[in-house]
Amino acid sequence: MPIYMDFHDLPEINIEDSQKAHLKDLSVQEKYQVRYLQYWINEQDGKAYCLIEGPNKEACEATHLEANGITACNLVEVKGGMYDLFLGDNQKIDHGLVRHFNGDIDNGYRFIVSLELQKPQNIPVSIYKRKSKLDELRSDCIGIVEKYHGRDINQTDENKIIGIFRTPEAALNCGLDLRSKISRISKSLKLDALNFKMGICVGQPVTAHQGFFEEAMNFSRLLCDISGDSEITVSRFFCQLSNLDAKLVKKSIFRIIETPDGDFLKSLGSLVEKMLHKEELSVDFLGRELGISRAKLYRKTKYLTGDSPNHFIRNQRLNKGMMLLKEGNLNISEVAIDIGFNNPSYFSKCFQNRFGMTPSKVR
Repeated sequence: MPIYMDFHDLPEINIEDSQKAHLKDLSVQEKYQVRYLQYWINEQDGKAYCLIEGPNKEACEATHLEANGITACNLVEVKGGMYDLFLGDNQKIDHGLVRHFNGDIDNGYRFIVSLELQKPQNIPVSIYKRKSKLDELRSDCIGIVEKYHGRDINQTDENKIIGIFRTPEAALNCGLDLRSKISRISKSLKLDALNFKMGICVGQPVTAHQGFFEEAMNFSRLLCDISGDSEITVSRFFCQLSNLDAKLVKKSIFRIIETPDGDFLKSLGSLVEKMLHKEELSVDFLGRELGISRAKLYRKTKYLTGDSPNHFIRNQRLNKGMMLLKEGNLNISEVAIDIGFNNPSYFSKCFQNRFGMTPSKVR
């Protein structure tokens, strides 16, 4: 049967009450042919998440409603191996409550590191050693993720890595280690064009409007995308949880996105992602949906991303186009249409301006 996870926003939640609620779910679950498997509690932030096996969403919701008289803020299906990737190892189950092996309660938060390697486009064939070393770099970076007990999510783009970590300290130290590794390779090979961008954020399993770690994954990618060369951009929440040293911020190693700005970026990114293929995606549309004036939208987008709203939309479309091309399921014209370019030739021109290559060279 499918596996689902729900999300509850419960400001007054505590461990004792959550245990009682779980027992009530167990007492009626057979009636609806579901099994309440595990649950995560975050007392500090007033959040709870339940992992449920059931025939459909309606059966899971009905169990909660009869047992505890409540409905979840959101309930989503967890597909494939995503549960194991984010949550399913190094855990101790205490009558349904998930704890770490040291006995601490697992609050469900995971820490996402998105890395983009910006390799030189052209390396002289005669300098084979450099090319060989660059080909090894991605594997070395994945090794660093694993060194800090992180898990790499396989990407179709060989220049991108996304690591999932259980603690903020592991994510932070991994980010610094990755930065040092890339810097050493760049200096040893005398490749000034070898840079990186990185984004780090905190993610919860399910949010009120998005699926399993979907918001966190999208936000970490966006933080990576708006980073400068050799810069690590982090959310304020991650900064607080990881006790990020202010000295590192002053050295311009890190850029911190404040919480209101992070919320704006999440809303902006979500809207653009949802509407990429639609002709009506425009600056005026974004302003209306976000409830701000055209001028304020321009100022905030330019300040946070370095791009005007129009350029931000175009770049997000091109990023998606690169991903689709590397997946190889669509031809160039189909990709262009799928991301909102009605003219494949114009798509190819914009693509080359952004990535330094034509779409035909991606494969």
